[in-house]
Amino acid sequence: MEPKPWRVFTIELIGVFGLVLFSAGLVCINQTTTPAGQTAPAVLTSHQPGVVGIALGHGLILAAMLALSAPVTGGYLNPAIVVMLWVMGRIDSRRAILLIAAQLLGSILAALCLQVTFASTVLQSAHFGAPHVNPLVYAEPDYSMLIAGALIEVVLTFFLVFAIFALATGDTLRLGIIAGMIATACALFGYPLTGAALNPARWLGPTLLEAFHTTSAAWNHSVVYLAGPILGALAGGLAAFKLYPPPETK
Repeated sequence: MEPKPWRVFTIELIGVFGLVLFSAGLVCINQTTTPAGQTAPAVLTSHQPGVVGIALGHGLILAAMLALSAPVTGGYLNPAIVVMLWVMGRIDSRRAILLIAAQLLGSILAALCLQVTFASTVLQSAHFGAPHVNPLVYAEPDYSMLIAGALIEVVLTFFLVFAIFALATGDTLRLGIIAGMIATACALFGYPLTGAALNPARWLGPTLLEAFHTTSAAWNHSVVYLAGPILGALAGGLAAFKLYPPPETK
C-alpha cells in the first residue's frame, strides 16, 4: 500500500532535519572546542571531533536516517537524488516536488535549530556549519576554484549514489551501512576541500542562515553545491542502473 503523501513528506523532512542538524552542528561543535589563539593542549580540545569526528558523525546520521526513511519515501534525503530519479523516469513530477519541498524545509528548520543552539560568535566563526570551498587549497579564488570545487562534489556524489543504487537490495540496514561508509570516506577526503556536502539540502539551510546574518557572499559558491551534487547523482544513477541488474534479478 502506497504511503499517504503527508507521511512521505513528514518522514523525509525529519530525515533531512536530522542529517543537516548533526552534520552542520558537528562543524559548529568543532569550532567551539578550538581555543582561540592557543596552541598548547587544553581541556576543550579533548572534546574536539576534528575532521575524523565530523566525517564519522555525518556517516552515522546518514546511515540511520536513510535506513529509517528510504523504504517509505524513496527520496534518500537528497534533492540531487530526487532530480536524478525524476530525470530517469523512476518517480513522477508530483512526488519529486513533494520530496524536494520536504528536504528543503527540513534543512531550513535544522538551520533555525542551530541558531538557537549556538552563540552567534560560534556560528559566525564556523560559517553557520555551511560548506564552503577552502580558499587555502586553491591559488586563486576565481572561476577555476569553483570548477574544481564542483568537480570534487561531482566525484564524491557519484560514488555515494552509485553505491546506494548498485547495491540496493531492499535491505534497509545494508542500505544505511553502505551509504554511511561511503559518506564517511567522502567526508574524510572532501571536507578539507569543499566541506563534502554531496547534497544541496545539506548546503541550503546553513547557507541561508549565514547569508541572513552576514552578507550575500555566502552564495558565492552556490554552483559548487547545486551543479556538483546534481551532476554527480545523474552520473552515479546512470552507472548503477546501466551496469547492475535490478535488485529482483540479482
